[in-house]
Amino acid sequence: MRKFIILTPLFNDWDCLQKLVEEINALPVRGIGFHIVVINDGSTLPETLNTHVLANQTGCVHGVETWNLICNLGNQRAISMGLAHLEKKHWDFEAVIVMDSDGEDNPLSIPDLIRLHEEKPTDIWVCRRVDRTESTLFKIGYFFYRLLFNMLAGKVIDFGNFSLIPRSRILSLVTRPELWQHYPAAIIRSRIPYHAVDSKRGRRYSGQSSQNLGNLLIHGLNGLSIFGAIIYARIFFSLLAVVFATVVGIGVVVFVRYGTDLSTPGWATNLVGDMLTILGMAFLFILMMSLQFLNMNMNVQVIPKLHFRDYIEEGSVLFRR
Repeated sequence: MRKFIILTPLFNDWDCLQKLVEEINALPVRGIGFHIVVINDGSTLPETLNTHVLANQTGCVHGVETWNLICNLGNQRAISMGLAHLEKKHWDFEAVIVMDSDGEDNPLSIPDLIRLHEEKPTDIWVCRRVDRTESTLFKIGYFFYRLLFNMLAGKVIDFGNFSLIPRSRILSLVTRPELWQHYPAAIIRSRIPYHAVDSKRGRRYSGQSSQNLGNLLIHGLNGLSIFGAIIYARIFFSLLAVVFATVVGIGVVVFVRYGTDLSTPGWATNLVGDMLTILGMAFLFILMMSLQFLNMNMNVQVIPKLHFRDYIEEGSVLFRR
């Protein structure tokens, strides 16, 4: 029997979890068993799971248990703590599948992930959502988020949490401080080989999604912060190009003013004044960015492998076959 762990963060969506577990249990897979680990992200509602349906049916879900965070951290940090805790477990499994618990990560894509994992068992596989169902305004915001990410970081980020990580790669991820901030960006930053596969987005089982433009902005900024050094270097050299062009422009103006008869009274003075203003602003931006970059590097970083015990504790076993 091949064993896979399904790791899913959850905040109060116990009704969604019920449907997710039932759909996973009904997947048409043979010789595969799933153990579902729910990262309870500081839920204020009591945990509930009707296990009678699972107990009365044969299926591929062999167990469901919860691990509790001591406070609400958000799903990105919940995933990082769950992976770090899982890495310390002496469980026998091939890979862990990370997915949201609300149904938007379609369980029907799990067999595809396992099949692709068989082809390249040491690589990470991520799901790229297609047929998104959010509002037009959200889609526009998401488009510009991806565009900005590509322009500033030089990376393409087109996937979310839904992914499969081989057992042998978990340690590499949980030792990276970036995992605390942004799970997809941490995968990119880790340089572990990964591949994307299209996955049709599911519909939320119940309730309202907490994802909105504000949360998307925060999520995007967290992702960009991981590539802060790259972004700093790109902006730094862009500003240096502005400084160089401004100095050359001042030289041209001085030459035209004193070397030719083409200038008009006051023209050179005004233009040089404007260019000196641009030059001063460029130097000011360089100084501010340099100080911010140095301050960022002095901040204490959370490394999931070292700090997970401060945030997570064992919960309860909800079901075991």
